[in-house]
Amino acid sequence: MTTLLLIRHGQASLGAADYDVLSPLGIVQAQRLGDYLAGMIDPPDQIISGPRRRQRDTASHLVAAARARGADFPDPGERPEFDEYPALEVVQGHLQRLAAEDPELAAHTQEALEHPPGSHPHRRAFEGIFQRMMRHWHDERVVDPELETNHAFQARVQRGLESLLGGRGQTTLVVTSAGPCGVGLRLGLGLDPWAALQASFVVSNSSITELRSRGGPPSLTMFNALPHLRAPGEITLR
Repeated sequence: MTTLLLIRHGQASLGAADYDVLSPLGIVQAQRLGDYLAGMIDPPDQIISGPRRRQRDTASHLVAAARARGADFPDPGERPEFDEYPALEVVQGHLQRLAAEDPELAAHTQEALEHPPGSHPHRRAFEGIFQRMMRHWHDERVVDPELETNHAFQARVQRGLESLLGGRGQTTLVVTSAGPCGVGLRLGLGLDPWAALQASFVVSNSSITELRSRGGPPSLTMFNALPHLRAPGEITLR
């Protein structure tokens, strides 16, 4: 039995100058996850992170916390297949044009402008903008040679997942982002690509998604689990 645990990075720094930095809460989330995993599973055969700083740092904090519990967790490696999709680049580069063509997107954009950043109405409007823009990206309405397409993103992640699921009898932790967790759900349940993106919208920071395989197609055995977090205020999406 091959086991693959997909872990979304801890909370990053949405709204800051550099999103790709764990927030103080994101560090706590990663540490709590490492402490939990040290007591719940045998040391994994390998730990892999995506290339982003938030992914690498989550893996480092997770491993340090597990080792502090006495667990023999290996040093994390890195693989580009587990990078996130270009969500912020899609929104920043194409929102204005698509809002002029899409009344629903325009309404979310106007709502965001009417409320201060960080307020509940602004966060709600941002989520509407984000999800609507990802639908346009999925539907190939974002034409930009500098940006990865949804098809290319999902194929990239699928290659990475399948290569790891081929290692029979191994347990691998992959510290990645919400998008690859959604692709994992798609593979485990036989869903379509849009379902993978929709799933990514609800993946919480530091959550666990588990795939298992006996050599054939993987089975989804856990999705978006948070057994290591202790209070509602520790559970975040953005």
